[in-house]
Amino acid sequence: MIMLSPAETFMAVSNATAAIVERAPAFVTYRVRGTYHLKNDHTLDRTVVVRTEDGVAVVHDADTGKDALRSPFPASPTFDALSSFDISGGWTIGVGSSYHDFDMSVKNVQPLHYAFEKTTADVVSRAVRGYVISFAADSTPALGHLHLERANSMHDDRWLRDIWYDPVTLIPSRIVWGGNDAMDLDARYAVVNDVWLLKSLSLSYVIHAPLWLGRASLSFSGDLSDYAFSTTAPDPRLVPGAAPLPSPSP
Repeated sequence: MIMLSPAETFMAVSNATAAIVERAPAFVTYRVRGTYHLKNDHTLDRTVVVRTEDGVAVVHDADTGKDALRSPFPASPTFDALSSFDISGGWTIGVGSSYHDFDMSVKNVQPLHYAFEKTTADVVSRAVRGYVISFAADSTPALGHLHLERANSMHDDRWLRDIWYDPVTLIPSRIVWGGNDAMDLDARYAVVNDVWLLKSLSLSYVIHAPLWLGRASLSFSGDLSDYAFSTTAPDPRLVPGAAPLPSPSP
């Protein structure tokens, strides 16, 4: 039996995750209910239909009754938190300093894959650049837990901290990131009808005004539910080639 090192386990988990993401349905409909904080607390309730191939979505806001063609909110249910991602968003300020049309998008840049070389060794030990990876003390045969510490060579603005996964399937159930500006991202997952989907997402970080003239703390926490899958576009705007996605909010 081949024993995998923590780094090798991380690579195997990453590859298993990339493989299941590639099997995602063409279209996923889901509901997001959550809260965000920007000076004050606000609630939201939105229904989203996303074309998983390229992340184009129709977002319907239950509070305003309006919908728009934009990036999936807050992230596509097929978002892979093991891979690199960008965070974008914006909001408008209404009467009484309330925030309307709050938008946020966490979007993958490139899937994460690792190439493995065949070996007959009983113990495999490899390294993942930028990290020192270990099995956390609370790892069990039923729930694996990898903890990642930044190596001295790590200079990225954000970094992986913890990964909980199924030791049998190697599919993650929770992935946590840290980052500069007090960034914290916590993504939790569930397997629904053999599809690996985002179940909840929490994100917080500090926003700096131009020239560092001020700053504000932004936080969001939301649950995704009521998944529905389709091979054809539930909304005509999501038919491939029907309409381009508008430019992201500043």
